[in-house]
Amino acid sequence: MTGRRDANPVSGKLCDVPMSADNVTRLVPPLIALQFAAFGWRINREISVGDANRKTWLPLPDAINIASMLTVVAFLVIIPLSSDAFERISRGVLAAGYLLLAFHPITMAAHYRLFSKGGRSIYTQRGKDYPYATGQEVFMLILSLALAGTAAWYSAR
Repeated sequence: MTGRRDANPVSGKLCDVPMSADNVTRLVPPLIALQFAAFGWRINREISVGDANRKTWLPLPDAINIASMLTVVAFLVIIPLSSDAFERISRGVLAAGYLLLAFHPITMAAHYRLFSKGGRSIYTQRGKDYPYATGQEVFMLILSLALAGTAAWYSAR
């Protein structure tokens, strides 16, 4: 993860300098807050759906968001507090967490088939119930997880 370019004190050449742990840790609270807000929106929606006597469930993007939130808390709050260090893996978790958060609304739009003409009506027209995960949603999940893994690897190296 490159923070800036500075002159090497020995050679005088420009080199990459990672962001300081202090600067990186400032990115943690907004990430957790945004992940929590996204989960809160889902809970509010599912409460109203349940109150209308309709089937409720936790879509895959929200399950990924919860897993990411727990990972962020573990690797960016608990472990650094106990070891007083912000290790490279923590930088990778931070990068992956933000990337997954950025893809969350896109993947939720895919869950509701907002990128197709027929939308979700294709299921009711066929006399079927809505699927747990749509093809568009699965594609976006795979893409977001692959990109998050790449971002984590790049940031932690």
